[in-house]
Amino acid sequence: MKVSIITVVWNNKETIKDAIDSALSQTYKDIEYIVIDGGSTDGTVDVIEKYSDKISIFLSEPDEGLYDGLNKGIKLATGDIIAILHSDDVFYDKCVVSDMVDKMHVTGSEFCFSDLVIVDNKKILRYYMANYYKRWLFRIGWLPPHPTCFMKRSLFHEFGLYSTKYKGAGDFDFLVRIFYGRDIQWAYLNRITVKMQYGGISNSGWRSKVSNAQEISKILKNNNVFSLTIFQLLRYLIRLVEMVIKPNNYRDN
Repeated sequence: MKVSIITVVWNNKETIKDAIDSALSQTYKDIEYIVIDGGSTDGTVDVIEKYSDKISIFLSEPDEGLYDGLNKGIKLATGDIIAILHSDDVFYDKCVVSDMVDKMHVTGSEFCFSDLVIVDNKKILRYYMANYYKRWLFRIGWLPPHPTCFMKRSLFHEFGLYSTKYKGAGDFDFLVRIFYGRDIQWAYLNRITVKMQYGGISNSGWRSKVSNAQEISKILKNNNVFSLTIFQLLRYLIRLVEMVIKPNNYRDN
């Protein structure tokens, strides 16, 4: 199966090289790598253009934010499977794509997710584990680690693209739509596949957390999933536990 990896970036020249190197170093052979730039002015485009002979599709133009950029990449993608690698994240090792595709092939799944580690430079802050996934966890604002998700492109044809009306919870909205839309065939790969840099839209201070919680509550209500905003406190309890417990499948890399 052909895999389309999409990286969306805007003014992130400091880490975009690591993300690109991570995608291009994968051992899986049938990869289409798509980079969508939102009109960077800090030198990011200069970094990307050094890889012009290795990147399948590169588009640079102003956009309406992360989810608009992802939608552009998905529309351009020709792969059977869509994977997302943010511009300040990296794959955990060179076998991530091959392992994820093998898992999807063996299980016949449309959607596969795994574990990730959240880092501040090289320091591990939290292990974002997904082995305990249950659909009801969406009610407290928890979702499978989105940066680890590999999805059949057909899911976007069926359920639509990412909503651009949400600032930080467009991924949550999409996953709620597919997991509550029908019984999709999903699988969990029991290993860490992504190193995610701390920060981002939903983790940059308390104001963003409050805004994110409000968006999550609205998304659940719009999809007729019963919840209360106060339930989201349980999500932060899970995060505290993940800061101190090292998973059994962890290995240094």
